[in-house]
Amino acid sequence: MTVSVAGRHETARLEAFSDGVFAIAITILALDLRVPQLQEITSSNLITAILHQWPSYFAFVLSFTTILIMWINHHARMALVERVDGLLMFGNGLLLMTIVALSYPTALVGEFLNTPAGKAAVATYGLFVLGTSAAWNIFMLALRPERQLLKPGVPPELIVSTRRRVALGFVIYLVATGLALVNAYLGLGIITAMWGFWAVIAYRSLNRRERWSADASSGEDDADSEE
Repeated sequence: MTVSVAGRHETARLEAFSDGVFAIAITILALDLRVPQLQEITSSNLITAILHQWPSYFAFVLSFTTILIMWINHHARMALVERVDGLLMFGNGLLLMTIVALSYPTALVGEFLNTPAGKAAVATYGLFVLGTSAAWNIFMLALRPERQLLKPGVPPELIVSTRRRVALGFVIYLVATGLALVNAYLGLGIITAMWGFWAVIAYRSLNRRERWSADASSGEDDADSEE
């Protein structure tokens, strides 16, 4: 019982720290939304300047949604964890680093998407997202059932299927990054389309988390009654 309580405490600390970093990363994105600079201050010029900055708004929404969905998936994954170890902590730290760094390529896309440098900007964004995907693969590697970090009763096939999806995501982001060098909007379109894929995964994971929370509570009650 003492080991279980200690494990839950460490898991709660890791998730609380991660939540704080997610919140900071998603807030930093708004810093790149700047007021237009006008040579002649008129309403029509202001409207034109605001519309001209549409890549910045799009990049903000893209990265905000990406980080939000990753937070939901991270929350669902941590709900399966009974205790943490070094690999999970370092994998989680690497994931958080890539998420915070996402503000940089977001600014590049916002600044250069509709310029001749658009391909390079989107390809750079793709490389950063690719790094985030690689970090997710390491994170899921730490959650392999044989490493015994998961709560009792978590089906191995759940982890296996999740690892396959994360690995597939890495391949798709790799393709999107390559295509961005050919056509910026094509590469960005594929990255954006991944919203829907991960959003569905996040939604299903949340529902699964509800079931696991209920099962875990029931299991704890049984354990307490035995003692």
